[in-house]
Amino acid sequence: MDYPLIIATACGAIALYLMMPRGQAWLVKLGALIGVLALASGLSYLTHWASVAFPAQPAAGPGVFFYAFALITIASAVGVICHPKPLYSALYFVLMTLAIAGLFLLMMAEFIAIVLIIIYAGAILVTYVFVIMLASSGSVAAEAVDYDRISADPLVAVLVSFLLLGTVLETLFTHSPHGFIASSAASASAHAAHWGGLAALGKNLYSRYTLPLELAGVLMTISLVGAVVIARKNSPHTQMLGLGDVPTE
Repeated sequence: MDYPLIIATACGAIALYLMMPRGQAWLVKLGALIGVLALASGLSYLTHWASVAFPAQPAAGPGVFFYAFALITIASAVGVICHPKPLYSALYFVLMTLAIAGLFLLMMAEFIAIVLIIIYAGAILVTYVFVIMLASSGSVAAEAVDYDRISADPLVAVLVSFLLLGTVLETLFTHSPHGFIASSAASASAHAAHWGGLAALGKNLYSRYTLPLELAGVLMTISLVGAVVIARKNSPHTQMLGLGDVPTE
């Protein structure tokens, strides 16, 4: 077992648990401090691991842009979970989506990056914001309600999430150290002309996967029609105002 990695993951879990909204500012500040220490320890561990795993190929390790996008992704994801106002959480989710798209661009997966920006940061986030604005009782500057300001019981969620994260990290960094970054960075840039471009994706999408693509379109159309029918059934029937008689003097 890699104990420094486990300690960094445990510190991240403690920091996230303390930063969950409870209406106590000192817990949030303490959790932010522990989170910064956990990020610093994880960053130093990743740098040391890359230098040990690739001693003869320093360029195979993560670069500056990887660290920048990773830090933005982690910080914005914490903002999505821990911010007491849903509208700001949605804006943090936009920032997180853009940072993840940057990570996909570093892996030469430009199609996935563009899809993330168009679908998540464009369509889905606009829908979320409209729902939040319609469901909110006051303005954005108003005080958050109790179920947004105080989290119910985050211990189980944080514990299960970081147990899964620790298991994945232990598997990646301990059991397959040479296949993690090399396959996602060096090999991706070396073979991008063969499998990473949009030409190969379009050729496979409209040749081998034509039937699943058409079935997905049909299912989305059926879902849209069903949503319209359900909405019309749940809407109240409008009636004519008054008796319908022509007014007379």
